[in-house]
Amino acid sequence: MTSDEVMEVDAAGRADTWITPYQRYLADGVLPLEPTEAKRIKKSSSKFTLIDGDLFRFGFTHPVLVCVHGEQCTRLMSELHEGICGSHVGGRALVGRVLRAGYYWPTLREDCAGYALRCKQCQQHAD
Repeated sequence: MTSDEVMEVDAAGRADTWITPYQRYLADGVLPLEPTEAKRIKKSSSKFTLIDGDLFRFGFTHPVLVCVHGEQCTRLMSELHEGICGSHVGGRALVGRVLRAGYYWPTLREDCAGYALRCKQCQQHAD
């Protein structure tokens, strides 16, 4: 591997996610090489904080929201939409439930709307 190549896997063996650039910048002051991405990370990093190596986002209604990614997002939407207390709510209401539960990811609105539309039971029993 040459010095020009950048490894996309961190020390723990996990692939980079949307959380990784914020963690690197807040912990070590390291910005991405791309200027527009670096500017975006630097500008929006004031909304985030690191606590014991985990990324949290400051929210309006909650002091801090846990930042999640990947399969965690799908699991949260599944549990809140159709879990024990789930009532198969629509996309906007599902966004509210996720935020009230204390979680955040950047594509929250789009993911929740899509998840509610793809729910098989909602499609079968809808008006």
